Amino acid sequence: MFSRASRAAFFTVAALGMLPAAHAMYSLERIWNDATFSSFVRLDAAASTTSKENPNNQGTNRFQDVSVERQTFVPPTLAGLPVNDNNNWNVPLPLFSDTLRRGDLVPSTNDNWNYLALRGESELQVRFSRSLRFVGRLRGIYDPTVYDEFDARSLDGLQGTGIIGGDPALYHGPPNYFEARGRNGRSLNPLELAGRDYMIDAPALLMEYRSGGLTLRGGNQQIAWGQAIFFQTLDLPNGLDFRRHLILDRAFEEFSDKRVPKLSVRATYQKGTFVADSYVGKFQPTVLSNPNTPFNIIPSQFTVYENYFSGDYDSKIDGGLRIKSDYGSWGWQAVYVSRYNPLGTFSWARSGVNSPLTGGLGSTANLAYAVKLPVCDGTENPTLCRNSADPGEALSKTPFVAEPGGVYTGREWFEYAADARLNGLEGFNQAVREFPDLKDVYVTEVNSVEELKNQLDTLMVAAEGSYRGYIERDYHRENVFGLGASYVTESSIDALNAIIFNLEVQYTPKRKFINPTLSSTPLQSDEWIASLVMEKWTRWTAAFPAAYLVGQYQFRSESDLVGRHLSGYGGSEDKVADGIDNAHYIVLAALQPFPGRKYVFEFATLYDVKGGILVQPLLQWNIGSGFGAEVFYNYVNGNLYGERTDNVISSINWADEVAIRLRYAF
Repeated sequence: MFSRASRAAFFTVAALGMLPAAHAMYSLERIWNDATFSSFVRLDAAASTTSKENPNNQGTNRFQDVSVERQTFVPPTLAGLPVNDNNNWNVPLPLFSDTLRRGDLVPSTNDNWNYLALRGESELQVRFSRSLRFVGRLRGIYDPTVYDEFDARSLDGLQGTGIIGGDPALYHGPPNYFEARGRNGRSLNPLELAGRDYMIDAPALLMEYRSGGLTLRGGNQQIAWGQAIFFQTLDLPNGLDFRRHLILDRAFEEFSDKRVPKLSVRATYQKGTFVADSYVGKFQPTVLSNPNTPFNIIPSQFTVYENYFSGDYDSKIDGGLRIKSDYGSWGWQAVYVSRYNPLGTFSWARSGVNSPLTGGLGSTANLAYAVKLPVCDGTENPTLCRNSADPGEALSKTPFVAEPGGVYTGREWFEYAADARLNGLEGFNQAVREFPDLKDVYVTEVNSVEELKNQLDTLMVAAEGSYRGYIERDYHRENVFGLGASYVTESSIDALNAIIFNLEVQYTPKRKFINPTLSSTPLQSDEWIASLVMEKWTRWTAAFPAAYLVGQYQFRSESDLVGRHLSGYGGSEDKVADGIDNAHYIVLAALQPFPGRKYVFEFATLYDVKGGILVQPLLQWNIGSGFGAEVFYNYVNGNLYGERTDNVISSINWADEVAIRLRYAF
């Protein structure tokens, strides 16, 4: 309502013949008075409870404190020697060998903090009429970067140049926690402003129109088609953002804080129990953590080129339709989505980096002369020279660059290939096949793990350090079909009454997967994903509110829970991946409020039947006056039994932690 002074001003303006302007002022104030505004600030912190740290980062590499002997061998193609069973990286050069401890070259780090961030979020809703409203949500996150950080500048001068390839903001200095950048340096998300230690974005910025059973929303938004813990069987419209605490946040949030918002138009029509929901939007990819940040999942010995803009994927459109209805105790739904898979695929990439090989004949334990022989000019003995440009130029046309902070030994190569669910042997051979310039530095295909270890050790000694690998990410369109059915039980036995069963099945023909060889041709196969979810609210005693219980099971025919093809499973330092046939996951969870909801206890566990488990107990405390707190523990064990690389949990086996959230809402 207007104040007395405002009303006097209103009548004065009206008396001057400006009634329309005064009426507009009144309408704006009415709209503003009807607007709702809410905000919260929150401190998120997670500290490791073990000595294990993320092995995908430079300072905590598995081989930092391991001394590895590197023996060199005669390159089979050197001086015109033929490649045969008796000479395929099997002839040693005893004068050219060394023992390397990675930590002597790359500084180690030691950190107890996994995550620390100050976060603020505000939401404004403005209703212009009974049918039209605006919804805007602004989110800001700041990380004080109190971690013991690896700084790429500490490698400057090593191997002559230090790290010179890749995006300087991501690879040439300290870790960049929030910028998600394409190959041209542009932000992947159009409504996001980010730097090394902060990000500001708008998870919701939309207009909504309602009329009868029709709802239209246009703008930046998240579209949630699923409500499952850890699973996304039919939750297909949005990719996920893994920069903020990976998948280790509160499980019961069901990805609500992880979905990448997209510019889209969404139409929903409801009549009775029938609902039709559709959207058309701008394709936005899944956002992965940057190298050397706490939750990085790509080994930092590799440089990634993001092709979102250079591949013109930023102009792609996706869309989908879901229809569902209930009939008594039964329900059904059907889903169709045409989209670019937001995870994308990774493959070997031409580095474009000309990094000269340092050293020469006479250097300590150096074989660089073997790949720096002079270019033939017609006068030299053709068996002692090469018909190519210098090695640095040749390597610039391949995925391998002689830079520090890469792979230093054959053992490291195979260990990390297994961790990433790649085929270490065929992955290297595929690079040789796709990039023939590698042959100019005497690189050849091999037949066994031992031969490749010998070749890699020879190349690393020749480079007086390591080689970094270069990969790129591309995206592929797919058509996804889904069906779902639900049933609610009725029984005179309380334990069997009102149990909600949900069965969801996803089928994607000719889905593209990351090839475990990192070939530019992705794997392609039809995939089936099926999930069964059982939910029930039950009251143990009249003194407590009802508890929520849930059990889930998921079957996947081709990929693991994060989209990696199962044929890359089962590798180790001494064995190439032999794959597994399919994946099975089980989730058990419970939520129990206390009287008055002063406290809420939650429990969630994800179990991979191949031998891995994640357990998360959580206690929520609603302090009052807008204050709240949560404390939870993430117990991660990817080595329960069986082969370590046969289960998905082992990829985060280092992530045991205790986490807290302190929140004030106003």
